[in-house]
Amino acid sequence: MEEFERRQDERDERRHAEVNKAQAVEFISKYYTDRGLIPLCAVAAMYNDLFHYSRKMYWEFCCLVPEVQNLILKYCDLDLRVRKENDLFVRCIAAVEAALRDRFPKDEPAFYDDGKYVLRSLDRYAGEKIPAVRIGNLPKCLDAYRPISDSRTPEYNLFIIEVLSRAFESQDASLTPISCLEKAYCFESSPEIEACRFASTVAFYAATYGSCDEANNRYYGCPGGFDGERIETMEDLFLLTVFQIYTKLLLPNEG
Repeated sequence: MEEFERRQDERDERRHAEVNKAQAVEFISKYYTDRGLIPLCAVAAMYNDLFHYSRKMYWEFCCLVPEVQNLILKYCDLDLRVRKENDLFVRCIAAVEAALRDRFPKDEPAFYDDGKYVLRSLDRYAGEKIPAVRIGNLPKCLDAYRPISDSRTPEYNLFIIEVLSRAFESQDASLTPISCLEKAYCFESSPEIEACRFASTVAFYAATYGSCDEANNRYYGCPGGFDGERIETMEDLFLLTVFQIYTKLLLPNEG
């Protein structure tokens, strides 16, 4: 009897594994063109798997059991895994604020009310296209920054990249890159959706350049720069920002 039960259990386990594999393969096949966004699916599931994301790919991923979700990540050769993450957004904002505060103690706070403008990218503007914004006259503090145009990088991002990368490379603790960028992008007077874009973009690049994890050989993916998938909506931008902070500032500190 025990032998029969053992064989039955093994058969059930094989069936279960086969069903999970089939669901994982089906998901990857269905969204193959946008497979570079699969890391953002994982972030969506860890942030709030009950949220009705506007991109169908995200909420369909959230509907899968974690075992299948992690099979998808494994089959995509990603080191990222879905797991329970309490207060993920709160921890991400705290981490990027600390990175900026430690490096630029004389600068203005980069985010307001616990990152409300980053969060509103999802809560208020999830399905809306990322707004097209042109930069006006630059303040004097940015006179030295003339970024080289890159066809793959949105023009909006270029000054943020240039200012933050140079500031983090510098040893000058008196620099105030956030204050300069807020003036350049008219943050205080801009419509809320543009403020959300600014805050999210700054958070993304602050995590990118504020990370001390260059030696990490883990591969978490590169959403938006993998194989033609596009970061199009404010929801995409929010998840991309959380992904970058999570993989650059939180995961490396877990040892």
